[in-house]
Amino acid sequence: MLLVASLLLGCSPDPYPGEVGDILHISLRSLPKTMDPPRVEDQASGKLTANIFEGLVSYHPYARPYQVQPAIAASLPEVSEDGLTYTFHLREDVTFHDDPCFPDGEGRQVVASDFVYAMKRFAHPRTNTKSLWMFRDALVGFGAFRKGTQAAIEAEHEAGLPPTPLPGLDEVPLPGIEAVDNHTLRLHLTRPYPQLMWVLAMPAASVYPRECVAHYGDDWRNHPVGTGPFRITEYNPVYRAVYARNEDYRDVRVPDPRNRPEDRYPDWETDEAAGRLARAGERIPFVDGVEIRFIQEDQPRWLYFKNGHTDFVNPPKDNTAEALPKGELSPELIDRGVTVQPWVELGTVYTCLNTKDERMSNVDLRRAMALAFDHKWTVDNMYAGMAVVAHTPVPPGVAGHVDYRPYHTQDGASQIERAKELLAKAGYPDGLDPKTGDRLHLTFQGSGTSVTSRQFAARFVDEMRRIGIEVDVVVNTFPQLLDKMRNREFQVASLSWGFDYPDAQNILQLLYGPNAAPGIGSASFENAEFDALYDQAVLLPDSPERTAIYEQMARIVSDEVPWITRAHRIRPHLSHRWLHGYKYTEVNDQHIRYVWVDDELRDASVAEWNRPVRWPCVLFSFVLVGLVAGTLVRRPQ
Repeated sequence: MLLVASLLLGCSPDPYPGEVGDILHISLRSLPKTMDPPRVEDQASGKLTANIFEGLVSYHPYARPYQVQPAIAASLPEVSEDGLTYTFHLREDVTFHDDPCFPDGEGRQVVASDFVYAMKRFAHPRTNTKSLWMFRDALVGFGAFRKGTQAAIEAEHEAGLPPTPLPGLDEVPLPGIEAVDNHTLRLHLTRPYPQLMWVLAMPAASVYPRECVAHYGDDWRNHPVGTGPFRITEYNPVYRAVYARNEDYRDVRVPDPRNRPEDRYPDWETDEAAGRLARAGERIPFVDGVEIRFIQEDQPRWLYFKNGHTDFVNPPKDNTAEALPKGELSPELIDRGVTVQPWVELGTVYTCLNTKDERMSNVDLRRAMALAFDHKWTVDNMYAGMAVVAHTPVPPGVAGHVDYRPYHTQDGASQIERAKELLAKAGYPDGLDPKTGDRLHLTFQGSGTSVTSRQFAARFVDEMRRIGIEVDVVVNTFPQLLDKMRNREFQVASLSWGFDYPDAQNILQLLYGPNAAPGIGSASFENAEFDALYDQAVLLPDSPERTAIYEQMARIVSDEVPWITRAHRIRPHLSHRWLHGYKYTEVNDQHIRYVWVDDELRDASVAEWNRPVRWPCVLFSFVLVGLVAGTLVRRPQ
């Protein structure tokens, strides 16, 4: 009978048997690489760490355009008149998660020296930090600290000593970060750094306890201890991560703009009308835990959401038409109470042209190619309507976005005849070289062998052929493509850039001359006017003056076409009716600490939508029982 019962339970629709409490269920489409903050560079790792670790500041959960707010800092910093010194006063009620690495397993208070340790570890060569750009040129003494600790590593090696984790960390000074006292931290900069507050909100700037890094050694990346609203209780890097509410989390509350004027932010009334502020003024977090499954395949990830087994999702490309036919929620999802938040991503899809290539250095050829692109067709067919045409590198919602399109139409449709005129001006009438009579051939470097990658490459070949250019496609792995771009061994490649923070500088830096390949500027674009404007902008705070400079830089890019800007994708974020307080943000996943779930409604809905077909289980059980009974009857006496 126990066997029969277990078989019947196996036919149950509940994927979380025995779960207790209000648990948020999430899926991620890629595997995380690490939960060690300075080594975080991929989206999945960033999402995992966002609610375990915290830094001095964080993103406001609702404000759009984005704003930063104090996190472990008690308030936003005091900034010196020259913009070179930032003084932070820390909250005194912040503690690390309880963990065996501490005496008696009790997490201790966070103090300013913890930030000094985390920054020095960030800068240490042995840490292999993935985001050195965040502080390398801005923090006083950063370069000298790296040189000094590298010397300590080499001295250790020359002495034949066994390697230690972070040689020189305590001996070599880093004057750019100073613990004035236990609750006062001061940063000293080499130059004004208007993006500093965005950078300090990134996962790599999080704080963590020295004791735990020492205690867990190489396994620290899988055993994170932070200060966030959730602590990790289970982690399998190829299956799932499970969080529990941090019962010792400090007093942080949902903004209450109606009753607290200091909590007001632009358009807060819209969030209130949408019910996101229904628990305004209450203490977070609300859910008892979070379960995150790593589901790399699109179809299973979509079905998990559709059947109610995850609470929100960005539908995979191949399921977008099913979820949002003609851009609207399907009747089935409407009947299930699903809601959608369409959001133009902080990012740009573009075709990168190597301006140092003999042919791609011809600006009229680049302009002709831009005019041949049918962005409207791509948006309608490749993105199922879930994108907007990108006229410049800067997406909507970011200061510096401007409607300027010398080589785009408003809707992105191609301009073939005009493209042919510019192609002739470039020296290739009808796509032919008059000196040789040969047709112009270009090489497109693709990345990956997925259906989508092949479709985009085939579309590029077709669009160029319409103006008389032939294209050869070379398929690479992504690391191979990056190597070619660093070495300027390409003509054309398709790329996208997701913003690390909502400032136009984050994408315009890719076109700044000194960043040319082998740096991050793969187009190797060099324009004296653009570079001079960039040098001005990076020293200015957010202001109308800086926005005007960004707009001017965006116009230069559209005129000179080192990139053919293609699309800003629209991310339609779907959530079930039992999820409340949810407002998507793509810069981090901290919004989940502000949500709550109606667990009874979820259980009832999931049971209704996934009624098990029990007859195969029952039939198999009877057959099995019969076989067992027959065996018992025939057993020799």
